[in-house]
Amino acid sequence: MQRLMFEDLGLNVPVISWHPSRDHIAEFVALEALIAGTIGRIAREILSLQRTEICEVEEPFFMGKVGSSTMPHKRNPQVCESVIALTRIVRAQAPLAVEAMECENERDWGCEAVEWDCIPHASVCLAAALEKQNDILENLIVYPQNMKRNLDALKGAMLSEAVMLHLGEKLGRLSAHEIVYEVCMKAFTDGKPVIDDLLEREEVAKYFTRADLEKIMDPELYTGESAAFVDRVIADSKK
Repeated sequence: MQRLMFEDLGLNVPVISWHPSRDHIAEFVALEALIAGTIGRIAREILSLQRTEICEVEEPFFMGKVGSSTMPHKRNPQVCESVIALTRIVRAQAPLAVEAMECENERDWGCEAVEWDCIPHASVCLAAALEKQNDILENLIVYPQNMKRNLDALKGAMLSEAVMLHLGEKLGRLSAHEIVYEVCMKAFTDGKPVIDDLLEREEVAKYFTRADLEKIMDPELYTGESAAFVDRVIADSKK
């Protein structure tokens, strides 16, 4: 009877009853907490990148969506905030499920009452968070022009590593690091593009033209292994 019922539900048949063995219950809630941690982190990242001064991505927006009752211009990340709140509630249930493992004999009502509360609580909140997160990702608004603007905010200093590595091939890494460090610190104070300050250094101008440095300092050409990692993740998700 148990086997037939579990087959209908698409569940495995446990090797022992749930009364004396509660670790699988705690494991289930812990898994929900881990999932909540992942989607909560994604929502937090989108919330952060939606800040006015960054504005690289934005949760779905439509005319009529009100961000503030007093400031009509606001486009607050309300759905992301909701996901973050829900995932916090889910993660808070994991310690309760672990606490419920410590029972007296096999039928400690104090354990069962905790499980009856934390399991549905975690499951319902996680389901709501997943539904909201799916909508966010499917309809995410992306602002590539703002990404480029932010990449250029340091006027080239962000690509100091790329310059150092190329210059290091000519002068040695430590010497290159010292030169690029001095140039970047100067650029912070004089407000000039880093490439201009680099070309004022004889050690740099001796080996690189402006065109060389522009290519080296192009952020779109300095992505490392990120594309390969993205392809690996996508391929793994399709298995």
